[in-house]
Amino acid sequence: MAGGVLLLLPGIKALAMQAGSSSEIGDVSQEALDALFDLSVPDISGQAHTVREYTNKPLVLNFWATWCPPCVKEMPDLDALHQAYPNVNFVGFAADSERNMLKFEEKVKVSYPLLVAGMGSIGLMKKLGNKSGGLPFTLVFDTGGKLRYKILGQVEKDELEQILKTL
Repeated sequence: MAGGVLLLLPGIKALAMQAGSSSEIGDVSQEALDALFDLSVPDISGQAHTVREYTNKPLVLNFWATWCPPCVKEMPDLDALHQAYPNVNFVGFAADSERNMLKFEEKVKVSYPLLVAGMGSIGLMKKLGNKSGGLPFTLVFDTGGKLRYKILGQVEKDELEQILKTL
């Protein structure tokens, strides 16, 4: 639980890390990406999906949780960008339970898929270069699944939009 408290510390500034900067995205192994792409997780209706299904076009994969205020705060921005960029897949990858997500969805609606990754996704995030395991954590991939950017902390809508324009 102490780790959860650290996730909520205010003042975490989103850090966008561009592809090609070896110290930023170079810490993510192909093995970790393959594990992410092939992991089968359900959506909130129970239908199983893999992240690989969404790599047919650029992908914004957002790790989040219902109990994470910055995660919830950024969702309207992510949803607006999802609607503005139909050629980009957006997926919410929740470090949470199906029960919590069903309650949450009654109050907050988004137009992109939400997958129930569970608390085990925190360990996966660490392997994907998020050493602190903090939320929210967003990965941006090009078509085909090549990692281009990592964002730790709440996304800035304008910054993410600029990233999307480069894909």
